[in-house]
Amino acid sequence: MPYYDTVTSVLEKKLVIPTTGWTALRYGSSNANGRKYLGVFNRSPYKIYITTDNADTVGTSMTTNPAHTRAIRAGGERIFPYADSVTMYARSVTGGATVVITEECG
Repeated sequence: MPYYDTVTSVLEKKLVIPTTGWTALRYGSSNANGRKYLGVFNRSPYKIYITTDNADTVGTSMTTNPAHTRAIRAGGERIFPYADSVTMYARSVTGGATVVITEECG
């Protein structure tokens, strides 16, 4: 079910987020064309960190430099009004976190 009435198609996919690097949050190999919203539902028992800049490869700075990352608690969901020109990345601190991403296009 789309989050907003301006959406005409929804792409949804389950991803496993590793602790070893940043994983792009998207349905396919690139961001969905015409994307209006990106939903991230953290189904895991672990907190995940998300960013729009995956250049920060040092895992410890995910929590010490909050200007570059945001957290999604276990069982939490966030919706971002990001067009297809913005790529979001995720990383888990503990174990492999399972997330469901939803790209809503219109």
